[in-house]
Amino acid sequence: PPGTILENGTCKLIQQIDTVCPSGFVEEGNRCVQYLPANKICPPGFNLSGQQCMAPESAELESTCPPNSIFENGKCKVIKNIDMVCPPGYTDSGDDCVLYVAPAKECPPNFILQGLQCIQTSSAPTQPVCPPGTVLQDNACISV
Repeated sequence: PPGTILENGTCKLIQQIDTVCPSGFVEEGNRCVQYLPANKICPPGFNLSGQQCMAPESAELESTCPPNSIFENGKCKVIKNIDMVCPPGYTDSGDDCVLYVAPAKECPPNFILQGLQCIQTSSAPTQPVCPPGTVLQDNACISV
């Protein structure tokens, strides 16, 4: 069929894989990314007050992220692999979704398909043949 390629006797239709990220994630390149607010933690002996750690002396605010995430641009970045989802009937071949269909069996004009073969069909008017020494006259063979 149109849009397919023949490979090892099978027609192969290749379709782009749809990428689906889990809820709350966005696609960046070939990955799903989720941004979370960083946990604000003050060093021992200090208390968090707004965006600062307060104590008898001030200290630098530290940001930590949950496991499996990294701190980037003031936020925690969680990275997950993109789930590849193929349409129904397609097979995931790693990078592509592939639909395998049997090749169409078509015969050229004046041929008919019988099993796996194309048989030529033709029709011609039949004409009687007379034996030697006779001629055809009014659909009968007459001796000469």
